[in-house]
Formats: sequence, C-alpha cells, structure tokens
Amino acid sequence: MNILIAGGAGYIGSIAVKELIKLKHNVIVIDNLSKGKKELVDKQAKLFIGDLTDKLFVQEIFSNNKFDAVIHFAAYKAVEESMIDAPKYSQNIIGSINILDSMVKFNVPKIIFSSTAATYGMPKTEIVNEETKTEPINYYGFTKLEIENIMKWYNKIHGINFIALRYFNVAGDGGLKYIDPEAKNILPIIMEVITGKRKELTIFGEDYNTPDGTCIRDYIHVLDLVDAHIKALNVKGNHIINLGSNKGFSVKELVNATQDITKKIIPLKSGQRRSGDPAKLIASNDKAKNILGWEPKHDIQEMISSTFNAYTK
Repeated sequence: MNILIAGGAGYIGSIAVKELIKLKHNVIVIDNLSKGKKELVDKQAKLFIGDLTDKLFVQEIFSNNKFDAVIHFAAYKAVEESMIDAPKYSQNIIGSINILDSMVKFNVPKIIFSSTAATYGMPKTEIVNEETKTEPINYYGFTKLEIENIMKWYNKIHGINFIALRYFNVAGDGGLKYIDPEAKNILPIIMEVITGKRKELTIFGEDYNTPDGTCIRDYIHVLDLVDAHIKALNVKGNHIINLGSNKGFSVKELVNATQDITKKIIPLKSGQRRSGDPAKLIASNDKAKNILGWEPKHDIQEMISSTFNAYTK
C-alpha cells in the first residue's frame, strides 16, 4: 500500500514508519519537526517537512502522490498546555480538516486516526469501553473528540472510511532510542530523574481510593500500539476503538517496578492532586480484540526496560 504518515518523525510515528517499511509498504511522511526528529525517519521513506495547517502544502503532497490510506499521528498533546493555549491546540483540528479535504479532493479512501482516552474525561466506571460517555475536561481531549465527529461527517458526506484509536498511556521504546524533548508522561519523567535531568518525581495525590493511595493507569507498549494501526489498515468499516491492556498499575507500583529493573533509587516528592485526575482509568480492549484481532504482547517490565535502555544508551 501507499501510505501517508502525518507526524511520522515523532515517538510513535517513526516506529510506525519503520514497521510499515518492513512490511514492504511505500511510506511518505509529513512532519513539522516541532517534536519529531529527522534522523528517526527510516531512510526508505520520503520526508516532507511542513505543517498540516498549511493547506497548500498538504494539497501539494497529495497531488504529487497516490495514497491508499492515511495514518494521522500529528498533534499537540500536552493536557495542561491545552488549557492555557487554545489557539495552539486548535491547530489539531485545522490540520486534520486539511488532511480530510485533501483526501476528498484526491480520492483517498481511508484514515487511521490517533485519538485518546482524554475524550472520556472523568468516567464514572473504572473499566472504560467505547460506549462510555465522552465528556472531555481539557481542550486537548475536546480537539480529539471533535476530529472524531468531523470524520463521521466526512464519512457520511464523502464516504471516507475512518478508524479512530483511543490510546491510554503509551510507554516503552520501539528500537529507535527516542528521548522525549518535553517529557509530560510519567515514564519519561522517571527516566529524567534517573539520568539526573530532574531532581525528583512528584506524585500528584496519595489519598485516592486505591490500594496504595496513588492513581492507577493502563499502560500500553508503543510496539503494540503500532501493531494495532497496521492491523487497522485492513479492517473494513468505521470504528472507534480503545487501545489498552485491560489492567492497571498505580504510580507507586510503576516506581517500584522501575527501581527493581534499573537498580536505581527514584527520589519522590508528595504533591497535591491535579484537577481532572481520576483515581482509576483502565481500558476495556474487547473491541480491539474483536474488530482488529489485536491484543497487547508486551508487559510493563518491557516498557520500563526498553525506555531505560533508550535513556541510558
């Protein structure tokens, strides 16, 4: 297949490019390199540096190449930042519309979209399935849900097929030794503590209704995540699907597992709860199993060890 990867120089996208090329697909990458790195893009892929908000740039890529599908990873994704810089995060929507408009104009039939568990907000159930009510509590989550809704309309009006994959907490390294330049997620932050970039790890809330008082989250290895996108290319119809492990680990469990694996002590600091943090958030992955024929193969120990190897290469 001829596949366009938006955000193909980033953490997840670069691994997807590598795996798709292994499978003999032809891959073209668009990335503005705001967080992506040119050197991560497989040499067999063509890289075009530019921004999805530049409609003429996007249309030029589509006009000069024939695509069978688009995989769309590109987005700004820091929850806290989205609540203080709405114009920046509105670009998530603008860039996605530009992709969809080009798909209509140049008859590209399918898009695989990188969505998020943030579309659910503060769910009232501990296990979240795709029927759980979507009530985003931050602008980032809103932009992703809005794009899902726009894709539904483009399907109704123009027949473009879509699969939206709602990620839970992505972790691990996919073999490219990716170092997050602006760590916001817990495992990269822990690695910055281990490598001396940060003094300590702040635990935001130790009084939740969980066994050890800290938040419980569902983690998925980046290689499993990419595998789900590749499987989605061959799935017919339009679907919204959770990607998670169906199990959870608390912050303290993650810290203890990391200390056991790395043999490093992680200094901790107690902080106040963050607004909008549910006590427990775990994905049901039944739909992913049924629709994609997918389930995660890598455990939390592999996520920790591969990340540690990347940060201490």
